[in-house]
Amino acid sequence: MGCGGSKAEDSSAAKGKVAAKAEKKGAKDENSGFQQNMSFLQQVNLFKRLPKDQHPLLAANAIPTDFKSGQVVIKQGELGNEFYVIKSGEASVSQVKDGAAPQVVAKLKSGDYFGEAALLRDEPRTATITAVTALSTLKLTRDKFQELGLHEKLQFANRKAVGAGGAVKTATIKAPTEKTNAELELIKKALQANENLNTMVTLDDTRIKEMTDVCWKEEVEAGTVVIQEGDLKADYFYIVQEGEFDIFVTGEDEGKGKLGAKPVGSVSKGSSFGELALLYLVPRAATVTAKEKGVLWVIDRNQFKNILMKVSDEKVAEYMSYLDRVSILEALLSEEKKSLAKALVEMHFAKGEVILQQGEQGSTFY
Repeated sequence: MGCGGSKAEDSSAAKGKVAAKAEKKGAKDENSGFQQNMSFLQQVNLFKRLPKDQHPLLAANAIPTDFKSGQVVIKQGELGNEFYVIKSGEASVSQVKDGAAPQVVAKLKSGDYFGEAALLRDEPRTATITAVTALSTLKLTRDKFQELGLHEKLQFANRKAVGAGGAVKTATIKAPTEKTNAELELIKKALQANENLNTMVTLDDTRIKEMTDVCWKEEVEAGTVVIQEGDLKADYFYIVQEGEFDIFVTGEDEGKGKLGAKPVGSVSKGSSFGELALLYLVPRAATVTAKEKGVLWVIDRNQFKNILMKVSDEKVAEYMSYLDRVSILEALLSEEKKSLAKALVEMHFAKGEVILQQGEQGSTFY
């Protein structure tokens, strides 16, 4: 009896040791995983501005979640409750517009994130994210996202493909109109005469031909407002083929406040307008109205910028290396930085030349 009891005690003690060892190993693995996740999150650009005492809380609440190649992580149109950061692997971002087939608009890799829009603005997913390879992520639920106050503490990029919500307005693009030799010459001279364009880029024959090739002709009736002062949805650049167009700017009289729109000039055949809002993403600076029936050549924003801002792959890589050092751009995805790099324009200044003037309205970022 005594001998049997001793054996049972020994067996029980052995099992206890095994359980304790397993528990200890589990705790060690958990601590190791926590440390790895925290180290990784500290390197993610989005979280670099997060106070250091918040990093352990972030890592503790992040749930490791893996996906197989080809697996859909989030689907466009569905309500979202999770935010993801990619640890390893690659994912594609695709969107469906106007019932057409899904179109891949971006690629995501380690350090990129997605899913924040649905949590920030409580709206449906604006894109579908699919694992291109085996994908390892860290997931935060809506409750934890809000509990940690990430919507207030982090600066998320305002992006169309992955983060921004709501419908994205797209400009109407029409087929190019055939042009006579006289019309080709008018368009060429109008572009060469535009001081703003020539200050920004070198309008060589190649760029002029590309712009001429894509523009289309539109007739406008007298009284038509072509562009409206203050409009943020600037989609087109215009060249006047026929007619006269009045320019109005909202004026103020000292001590009396705004008096309304004041005529400040006009443009006619061979002139162009609308480039500033397209180049600098600023509101329209004036209202332009057709004084009489006229004809305009029109170029949409995307083609306008793509042609003017074309740079070589080497230049894009060089510009991206500069952007990587700008702290306020850390939240951008690599593809978003690439788009920004393509939009950069080199400007040169002589010693002593004023770049920014105190008190002037700003429209340029350097």
